[in-house]
Amino acid sequence: MEKLPNAVTLGHRLRTTMLRDFEQPTESDIRASKGALSRITIGLEECPIPAVMGFALKLAGLERFGPGEKVAWWVSFMREGVLYEVAHQKFGLRLRIGGDGLSESEIELRLAQTKKKLISATKVVEKGINAHTDQLLESGDATVVNQHRRLEQAYEYFRDRSLNPTVVEDEHIEIKPEDGFGISGWSFTSGAAVMQLNSTHDVVAAITAFLSRLEHDLVLSLPFAGFDPSKDRLLGFIGQRWGLKYERVLGKTGQAKVYLDKLVDVMERWRNTYTHGGFEKGNETTVYAHVPDVGALPIGVSSLRGRSFLSLPNATEVTIRDVFALFDEFDEWFSAAVPQASAWIRSGLDVRFDDRFRDLVQSLANDPDGFQRYIDYANYQVDQAWNMDY
Repeated sequence: MEKLPNAVTLGHRLRTTMLRDFEQPTESDIRASKGALSRITIGLEECPIPAVMGFALKLAGLERFGPGEKVAWWVSFMREGVLYEVAHQKFGLRLRIGGDGLSESEIELRLAQTKKKLISATKVVEKGINAHTDQLLESGDATVVNQHRRLEQAYEYFRDRSLNPTVVEDEHIEIKPEDGFGISGWSFTSGAAVMQLNSTHDVVAAITAFLSRLEHDLVLSLPFAGFDPSKDRLLGFIGQRWGLKYERVLGKTGQAKVYLDKLVDVMERWRNTYTHGGFEKGNETTVYAHVPDVGALPIGVSSLRGRSFLSLPNATEVTIRDVFALFDEFDEWFSAAVPQASAWIRSGLDVRFDDRFRDLVQSLANDPDGFQRYIDYANYQVDQAWNMDY
């Protein structure tokens, strides 16, 4: 999508309401304001996504500059004959005023009033963007946050606990009658039995974590598997059962079918079915819509399914090791079956679904060295953006 469908309407509303007295400064306005600047910080709780504020000012007809050294963007404007500048810098969103001839109290009042108008305008634009996020996501103008490492850590944690349970000693407790009444005797708790039960709980958690990681990796792999916005619905794909995700990305025949059958056997016996690869309702935001002229903005994902947890018999050491041996074997095969997707996922980079990214991936399909160079360059760009080293 090249332009937000309601951009014109939003711009008109801003110019006729909260930003109606914001004007583009002339060169003479800027030259006339050479004195010291006063500033305040606009916190993340007031403006969680600074890019939206910059977009609001552009919609209102003001010129947005940037990026520059340690600054993502900045906008200068006149309001009531006074020069202002708002900038998204490395350490925060700043609003400045050229306070020539103004008292300290006047400066403080003007900054507070202007900040209020800016925040109000930002909220209007946020609502306008939200009205089209589904359309943006379904067209592939989206980025999915790469949570592979976080999910991998959960899997490794529970796997290690299930294979190496904390030692529990046998417990003998003498039962004595109180006041001479009751039955005396002994109770015994087997430490080995408790350790086996703990291992069972941990193997179920490990299997659940493995499936959660697998589902997430399948979503991240979709742009590398011929994602077509005209046929594939991104949100619908995220909400599908894991088996359908698997078949869409890895296929339904050959080794893909062999491993799918084996994984289904394990999951049906041991897994906690309430898992969707890191996309559960209420989770931290993991999908970003590509809003024209703003960038990637976080969008909540909802309406995903869940099932209840089932109680299971204790797992033996042999059963546990067999499960993890299968998982290791599958991971090795997955890396070979979708090498581009695997390399990108392991890099920790977020995954884009837009046409430009998919075309680039396709062009490097037979050039693993070239693809690795692109991964290295993408990591460099991420570091550059974090540091605002433009």
